[in-house]
Amino acid sequence: MHTSFDLYPSYFRRFPKSLDGNQSLRLRYNIHAMRNYAFYNEGAKRTGPFPQVRHEGSLEIKCKTTPTRGKYMDVHHSREWSTWTGQAPSSKQDIIAKVHYADDATGTLQNWEMSYNSKPILPVKSYKYNELGPMLKHGRIKQGMIELTACREGVSNIQLNTIHPVTTLYTLIERFQSDNAVATTVDYLDDLTMLRPGLAITTLPDDTIEIEGVPTKLHGYALVGPAILPLFIWMDERSNVIAVIGRNVAYTLIEAENV
Repeated sequence: MHTSFDLYPSYFRRFPKSLDGNQSLRLRYNIHAMRNYAFYNEGAKRTGPFPQVRHEGSLEIKCKTTPTRGKYMDVHHSREWSTWTGQAPSSKQDIIAKVHYADDATGTLQNWEMSYNSKPILPVKSYKYNELGPMLKHGRIKQGMIELTACREGVSNIQLNTIHPVTTLYTLIERFQSDNAVATTVDYLDDLTMLRPGLAITTLPDDTIEIEGVPTKLHGYALVGPAILPLFIWMDERSNVIAVIGRNVAYTLIEAENV
């Protein structure tokens, strides 16, 4: 069994139908994260550590088909953070974006606009989160270069050189869901803001795990390279992207439909 299945298979769900990748679709994921460990006393013996996993947000992607080679999607990426697993969330971050990308193997970005907002949820005695945003940012790919608008007035736009097709988590998920992705090299724009260049998309060995009591065959890819911890993308027999698993976080599919 692949090592990425150590914490999260209980959150996997079965999807009896496949989606039409040529039609508009909607995907929704729960986000779970392992942030720390717990120890327990059993009699006179201390046992552990036991990984502590908690729900930490959601990701919704709505993809729209067009008559041209371009594609569009709406993204709502919401995450809640806390210091300890058993503690109520202290702050919440939202990324809301509209993305225009190519109908190719990597979902190459063309242009996008996004809003980032961070706000406190609970007051904390020793520190306090201040609300940030919403910050509005625009980006585009121009002559092999990423251009991002600056966070404040009077500051020049940010320009980042690229070598490979520029993609992101959101467009990669759609490309795998539509069964269009291939093993290749990409420049990866994390959260549409942080560039991780020269990452490889490589195939993983097929695997079988039990999902909701049913042995299920999975195939997948890994996103790997010097600027990122491995990210594992797993699909079922119908090419539904049922999970994207990182070092301590997992996105698990809970809703999938053509719209």
